[in-house]
Amino acid sequence: MDFGLDETQLAVREAVQGVLSREPTSANAWQMLCDSGVHVLALPEDSGGAGLGAVEVGIVAQALGTAALTTPFLGVGIAGMVASRATGADIGDWSKSIADGEVTAVSVRAVRQSVTPDPVPEYSGITGRFGAAQHAEDARWLLAPTAGGPVLVDVAQGGVAMAPVETSLRTEAPDAPVDGQFDLVDVPCTPLFAGRPDASELFADLHRAVFLSYASGLLKGALQLTADHLGTRKQFGRPLATFQAASQEIADIYVLATALESMSLYCNWTIDNGGSAGTELDAALFLFAGEGRAAMQMCHHLHGGLGVDVTYPMHRYFSSAKDVVRHCGGERQNLRRLGTRCSSV
Repeated sequence: MDFGLDETQLAVREAVQGVLSREPTSANAWQMLCDSGVHVLALPEDSGGAGLGAVEVGIVAQALGTAALTTPFLGVGIAGMVASRATGADIGDWSKSIADGEVTAVSVRAVRQSVTPDPVPEYSGITGRFGAAQHAEDARWLLAPTAGGPVLVDVAQGGVAMAPVETSLRTEAPDAPVDGQFDLVDVPCTPLFAGRPDASELFADLHRAVFLSYASGLLKGALQLTADHLGTRKQFGRPLATFQAASQEIADIYVLATALESMSLYCNWTIDNGGSAGTELDAALFLFAGEGRAAMQMCHHLHGGLGVDVTYPMHRYFSSAKDVVRHCGGERQNLRRLGTRCSSV
């Protein structure tokens, strides 16, 4: 069995690395990704996209995490995969909007909600509060969760209010984008997975798989940054990497980063092949929320005083990791989901 990337996937990796080689910032990275066409990877071909899947989206998400960049790609990547599975739904305007570079915010957490179908089958009205939508301040569209799967909302219409939510990264970088909380009052929406028995779980899997890829990239980037520091910083005339305690700690982080990268690739591959990766995503995100946090703290520790300097990039990895946990759930939430799955077997 060949676990290597195919030619298309290698081309995707080369394309995103080409963008990152120009050392973009979070402020201009999105425009550079759009200019390179990376933002439409998962959009169906008949809608102007490349028609690719979760593995390709994951490659880009991981690369952005490794560079500690915060862009709308995570939401747009999820949106493209949802659009490719939204058979029968009217998504023409939405798909064109994605191709034009407009942002889709994605929420999988409803504080409260109700969906009231209209007599016309293709119309529904949705009322509720939906939180943790990444890059919400720039969003034109919102994907919101319901018991029947995701629904699409045009946030430019009446009945939609968005309140900004501070991110962990924004506490240290005032120019960082905000998340948002959407309040919807009987707003027209379009059901996207109508008739699918696995609609709600599939939407959650797509969302969490992209965030897991991004999370694995964050840990990989923090590992690389720390390893470079240990290899060049000297103490007592020797590189820090030659000290046994430091080398053991960085080795443990390498094992965790490799495990998360492998789990992410497996989950994306499973989704692309029509399977459910819910159990593996629960386990991986549980691992990231607990051990990933400890690994980030150790990376700070191994940097010494430099690790707590906000002008040094290490804080971007840790702050972004905390935001991932807020979007995908912490240790307790993911362990509870995993336990529920095991107890229902």
